[in-house]
Amino acid sequence: MSGAAAIPRNSSLAISSPLRGMLRSSFILALLAGVAFVNAGADARAQTLSKEEQARLAAADEGETPATAIALPFEDRFEDDGLAAHWRVLNEDRDQYVAERGMLLAITSGGRDGFDNADARNIYQLQGAMPDGDFDVSLGGRLDAKTGFDEVWLGLRESDENFVAAHLYVHTKGCGPALYISTVAKQPLNPEEPAVPSAMSVNLFDGPAARNICNKTGRAYGDRVLADLYEKGFVLPLSRRGLRYQAKVTLDLPAGEGEAVGGVQEFSGGRVARMAGFGSPAFMVGQGKKAKGGETLAEFDRFSIKRPGQQ
Repeated sequence: MSGAAAIPRNSSLAISSPLRGMLRSSFILALLAGVAFVNAGADARAQTLSKEEQARLAAADEGETPATAIALPFEDRFEDDGLAAHWRVLNEDRDQYVAERGMLLAITSGGRDGFDNADARNIYQLQGAMPDGDFDVSLGGRLDAKTGFDEVWLGLRESDENFVAAHLYVHTKGCGPALYISTVAKQPLNPEEPAVPSAMSVNLFDGPAARNICNKTGRAYGDRVLADLYEKGFVLPLSRRGLRYQAKVTLDLPAGEGEAVGGVQEFSGGRVARMAGFGSPAFMVGQGKKAKGGETLAEFDRFSIKRPGQQ
């Protein structure tokens, strides 16, 4: 007979059915143990990766192109004609902004533009992933606060339901317009429930920058501070330290009798906590809902992201 000889059933090399079943079971158990070992090793390696690296691996598994990490320090002074390619404008309305000669000029009206509105126009979003660790993201510019409900937003934004931001805004009530600095966070705690907003706000016209705007002298001083938002400008940072975020604003205050000492001063909003990094850096000019038909204008001249201590 040509070829390999068949093993006789009565040969000592022939395997009985019960023994064959036992060997097959042993082989399956060994294979499962090997898979468990590999998975355990993968889990252990995953625990040593940063959140950024884990996000990139997850995106690669799903066939997505992972975002490139933003190299720090980063700065843009808007010196080109038009926005640079690293910016993406959400809900773009080109009739409402222009970038040229070291300035991004933006206007808004209608009282509906803010980080918390999915339809908000002209949210300027920096493309790329924020690296892990502490940072200061900062926006410098001028705000022409004419409506009494004028706003600037700066922060990390994934959507209108998930963001953390520095919020500089004017709000008008009984004694006239007042200036606030707020650290705002909104995040989904349960997929089946609406996102929960929280804000740690400070009224700068209730002690920190102006003592009392409900008298003639204090009201006149507050109006000068608001005018200087455009004449002298502001710097609006959002800082991350560990799990905590805090908004700040730097203003050049006028001297005033009975009011705060004039000169360059920094004021802080409260702190909010987020457990994990998310979203992309973004900013915008906005308005409160009561602005109605008035127009708000802002001129931004610098945007930067730096590590603490970086120049």
